[in-house]
Amino acid sequence: MVQELAALVAGRCLRALGPCLSWRLTTGAMVVALAALAIRPQLLFDGPPVGVGWGLHQSLLTLALMVNAWQHGVRRSVNWPVLALAAVFASNLLFSDLEPRVGLGLMVEGFAVLALPWTFTQVVLAPGSRRTLALVIASLPLLSVALGALLQAAGMRAFYTLRLEGATGNAAVFAMLAFTGFAVAMHESTRPSQRGMGLLAAVNLALVVLSGTRMAILASGLCLVIYVAMANSLRAQWRQRRAELLLGGAVVVAALAYYWPTLSWRIYSAKQGSLRLSSRNEIWSFYYDQFLQSPFSGRGLGAGFVAATDRLDVMLPTPHNEYLHLLVVGGVVGFVVCMVAIALWFRQLFKIVAGNDRQFLIALLPALAVYAVTDNILIYPTALALFAYLGVLLTPSAPRPA
Repeated sequence: MVQELAALVAGRCLRALGPCLSWRLTTGAMVVALAALAIRPQLLFDGPPVGVGWGLHQSLLTLALMVNAWQHGVRRSVNWPVLALAAVFASNLLFSDLEPRVGLGLMVEGFAVLALPWTFTQVVLAPGSRRTLALVIASLPLLSVALGALLQAAGMRAFYTLRLEGATGNAAVFAMLAFTGFAVAMHESTRPSQRGMGLLAAVNLALVVLSGTRMAILASGLCLVIYVAMANSLRAQWRQRRAELLLGGAVVVAALAYYWPTLSWRIYSAKQGSLRLSSRNEIWSFYYDQFLQSPFSGRGLGAGFVAATDRLDVMLPTPHNEYLHLLVVGGVVGFVVCMVAIALWFRQLFKIVAGNDRQFLIALLPALAVYAVTDNILIYPTALALFAYLGVLLTPSAPRPA
């Protein structure tokens, strides 16, 4: 009798703890993977400052997605961007004049890097984890700055010289993290349960400014203006939290005033009488020539990682323009297929999310479209934090019953 009672109690305890343990496992895996985005691991053992392709960050996030998919399932919807990239892969094999250094292995890697961002909305993340994951994503820029300061104190690396780069090893990579933190914190500040998010958004916007990444600053401003114009909930929160609004505004103005001399120098060259393109004119010209060598079916997935190696004197030999990047790897046909697929994906996402989240998506889309003109928003590992948040928007509000 005692044994039966003990077995009954143990069984009930296990059934009660099961959902909790599952939530901790899946959410914990995603938190660890996202937190890793704050630092570039190669900085710890004196590796190259930046890099492209598949790395530790992508592996950790893929593992976290697999754990969540195993526990909570996947959405049975068509993933249009992944299908489009698969079509580009097939087209490359059949019709493309491949770049000489592009082999099957590099094509698989290029496909995986470009496909991973779109998979976050396909996996059901742990129910009830939105608040935790959103807070982690919004805090990543500050975590990166703190880790960068520690590295500098240890004499391993300077995290701020002309531009703030935190512990990511590159100011543009850090800017993408700060832009994500700003956008996520701004949107989460409209939820009454997320206290302090408005001030965190202002701090992240100040970090975007200090990164000196011009297009990130423009994209942040565009996202802010559109969202403020559309979101009554944001304006209502500002009216209720005026002290927080004033303090946040003061932080942003102070960062802009401090950095303005450097920022204005980065934008315009008085000596040459023109805008500074930071060698992008040279990069774009080179990759446009690559596109012309196979204009219809592209030079192959992965070509954007290696085509400029040893040919251009730039630190990060990628197109620095995602539109040009897709033209290079997939040609006109692949570019059109990918653009249509992204539009279908966004339309699908827009239908699923809640009404308040739709306003955020409307503000985010043009900001990302502008951002993609001069940066690698699908290649930078820090950009995965933004796509992870889009998956968070679809997270069920409460754990499922046992």
